[in-house]
Amino acid sequence: MEWFEEFLRLYFRVGIEEAYKFKHKNIPSKLYKYQPYKENRISTIINKKLWFSMPKDMNDPFDCRGVCWNTDEIENFLKTRVHKDKIKEFDSIDSIVEGAIASLRNNIKISCFSEELFSMPMWSHYANNHTGFCIEYDFTRLSYENDLTKYLFPVGYESHRYDITDLLKMAISEPDDPRVNLFFFLMLLKQSRWSYEKEWRIIKMKRPEEKEFKNGLEDCPLKPTAIYLGVNFDKNEVHSVKEKLKGLDIPIYALKVSNSEFFEMELESIN
Repeated sequence: MEWFEEFLRLYFRVGIEEAYKFKHKNIPSKLYKYQPYKENRISTIINKKLWFSMPKDMNDPFDCRGVCWNTDEIENFLKTRVHKDKIKEFDSIDSIVEGAIASLRNNIKISCFSEELFSMPMWSHYANNHTGFCIEYDFTRLSYENDLTKYLFPVGYESHRYDITDLLKMAISEPDDPRVNLFFFLMLLKQSRWSYEKEWRIIKMKRPEEKEFKNGLEDCPLKPTAIYLGVNFDKNEVHSVKEKLKGLDIPIYALKVSNSEFFEMELESIN
């Protein structure tokens, strides 16, 4: 994503506010959240909530730790910066770095979205084989200063983990250097096999006053712009969904398999 490189340039070299203004212009007007059909998932729409999960509970074991480092290089660097007697007090470099990454992962939670509505794997994996539904949001309706849009970022996909050796050395020698914040953006890196998800994620960071930090619902000021029911959604539940959401004036569509030479689906309005 070329524009994200420009965002990082603005963030580190021009100004954070300018960077977030620029990012806001590149947020898609339609992002989709796939859901299994459960009563509490419908309630989140009615109550204007979003579900956030911690990285440790997500389906990718590399989530928010798509990084690697050169242990020997960091140890040699420490020898030039720290008295040799002091180095003996350190645990292994690997355990220190892994502990820091674990601490970072334990102090954030994430709400995930996709740019794709007609993604077969997404409907299968996250909407219970098309028996669930998909919620459409337009986050561009919120200001760039709103926390939901401010911390909404696209996921980057790479075949290799990012080498943070130089970044770790910078964190040791110049901890106040703003480039150390790159650790935060590396939480957006995933293995390229996940690229079909075209994911965006809102990252919520733990506040100092929060004693307990776990998966859960968070307020969302946005009303969904549409609801889409999967091809295998229970027909007996369609009326129930319409009744529960009728006061919100949200268009509802059902996906159908199209009569096309391609593997395509089409939409049918059920309002």
